[in-house]
Amino acid sequence: MSGRTFQEKSGFPKLFITLLAFQAIVMSLVLINDNESPLIALYVTAPLMLLFAFSFLKLNLNKDYFEYNFFPFTFKSTKIKWSDIREIQIVNTDPIFDFGGWGVRLSKKYGKAFITGNNEVIFLKLNNGKRRSFSVKNKEDLLRFFDENKISYLK
Repeated sequence: MSGRTFQEKSGFPKLFITLLAFQAIVMSLVLINDNESPLIALYVTAPLMLLFAFSFLKLNLNKDYFEYNFFPFTFKSTKIKWSDIREIQIVNTDPIFDFGGWGVRLSKKYGKAFITGNNEVIFLKLNNGKRRSFSVKNKEDLLRFFDENKISYLK
């Protein structure tokens, strides 16, 4: 964080990618045992591993707007003006229970969510009735940004 901005970049949990690699190894061993080609397992899991390894959520907040991009799920950044946000909450969540996992998710309670491996979420209620949620790694810096820029939020 520098000056009166907040920038953060977060990705999927490394444990998740490790579990995919373990699954590929186990599937390959099972296929070899059944005299099948183990390449089938790699064709399925390798693209998933690459997708999750190189995916990231990028937040860029300044005094004018809230900007986000979740590569490769959203190709361009989306900006939301602070005046278009009715309410901001910082919420402690469980990605599995509250959103059904990681990635771009839909939640009845939290709306469209962009979730990585963090439990802290910034929850936005927009003036148009839409809701957006974003994983946050560094809650303290985010709160300091809000305080420095006199942006009101609920804890």
